[in-house]
Amino acid sequence: MNEESKQKKPQEQQQIRRPELVPPDAGPGEGSKPSRIMPMAIVGVGLLLATLALLVIFLPIGRDSRDIKTSLVSPPPAAVVAQPARQQEPKPDSEAKQEIEALIGDWLREQAEAEAENIAAWGGQTYAEAIALEQECERLLNDQKYLQARESCTRAIKELDQLVTAKPSLLEQSLIDGTMALDNGKLEDAAELFRKALAMDAGNEQALAGIQRAENLPKVLQYLKDGEGLENSGDSNGALLAFKAAVSLDPLYAPARKALKRIEALIADRTFQQAMSRALQALSAGRLSTAGKALQQAETIRPGDPAVSDLKQQLAGKRLAVQLDALRQESVRFEKAERWPEALKSCEKALSLDPRTSFATACKERVSRRIDLDKQMQGFLSHPERLFEDAPLKVARQLLAFANTIEPRGPQLAEQIQRLSALIAEAETEVEVVIKSDGLTEISIYHVGRLGSFLEKRLVLRTGDYTATGNRNGYRDTRQTLKVRPGSGPLVFTLLCEEPI
Repeated sequence: MNEESKQKKPQEQQQIRRPELVPPDAGPGEGSKPSRIMPMAIVGVGLLLATLALLVIFLPIGRDSRDIKTSLVSPPPAAVVAQPARQQEPKPDSEAKQEIEALIGDWLREQAEAEAENIAAWGGQTYAEAIALEQECERLLNDQKYLQARESCTRAIKELDQLVTAKPSLLEQSLIDGTMALDNGKLEDAAELFRKALAMDAGNEQALAGIQRAENLPKVLQYLKDGEGLENSGDSNGALLAFKAAVSLDPLYAPARKALKRIEALIADRTFQQAMSRALQALSAGRLSTAGKALQQAETIRPGDPAVSDLKQQLAGKRLAVQLDALRQESVRFEKAERWPEALKSCEKALSLDPRTSFATACKERVSRRIDLDKQMQGFLSHPERLFEDAPLKVARQLLAFANTIEPRGPQLAEQIQRLSALIAEAETEVEVVIKSDGLTEISIYHVGRLGSFLEKRLVLRTGDYTATGNRNGYRDTRQTLKVRPGSGPLVFTLLCEEPI
């Protein structure tokens, strides 16, 4: 710094000489004379400039520092430097003051808007701190501490803006905290939080409901206390009513719901065990309807429970056994009554329920044979003339032999055997037959042969129907059926041609 001062000294001296400054205490005639004080002034100015240079190097702060730098680069004339410092009004201070006053105006406008949103009721400590910052800003402004004042105002506005912006999240958090306070039984805290939420949103339904819940909480807690006492004393039904009353007052109160769920589970478990016990007892006693109702109740309480499924299978097996036994007894009754079609239906129904049922398999086979036998027997009995032919007669004999092997034999079959036996015996009986004619007609009998013409002929024929024909020249042929049946004497038939052509 000394070398710099030395280099600048001649220039400073030249600049000082030109203004010819007059000391304040110089007399009227001293202005034109060289003064002894001048060298001292020059030295003083040099020292002042050196001091200012040091300040520029070590204290470069704010506008004042920039002014000092400017002085070092372009030193002012000696006359200007010699003027008192108090006469210079720094322009940056006035600008800073105006800036801070504008910030205060912004604050007041935003505060008014925030107050319209009832911020005083919900802003809390944050709003109080913002107000304190703004008040600090005004105080610093009055103290002409512009940097600090600007910082306080800026922070105050920023905190107010952040608070207003955070209003929706603050509302949501108040609702969450209020609900948590309710769940923890903190009545006053919950009410305060919900009132804060209403201060932010006057018509908020959740907040209104929360206040109502807070008002109901004492009753809810009392119902819970009563219910727990009843539960501990073994009165589950009474506890159930108390817990239901608590949940009815506040369906959202978790402890009440939990208590209700617990007592319902306890009662359900007890009811389930009782239903299963009734089902087992009824199943053992064969009271299947009662067992089914008890199992249905148990399954409603615990759907898919393995114990219920096992008992249901046992019940189904019992029911099937009962149904099959009923069908077995029914088929036996039909068989005894020789109502073979009905008996077959019973057997087939049993097989549809359980194809492995042995009695139904045997029943179907047995009854089917009896149905076939009955149809054949009835066929011969209804049309006994079929027995007059050798082939049907042979079948009838075999059928009769088979029928005689069946035991036990019902009255219907016995009657059929008796009737068919009589018909077969009748069909096998030989009967004496007398055929009379005029001796001119040629007589023939189918399956017997040509008999020729005669006046009377005796034959021995097996029971049956025979077709006899007669023919004679010049006369119309004649035909007659000879019904040969056993009787008390010979049968007489007349056969002759009487109608001329």
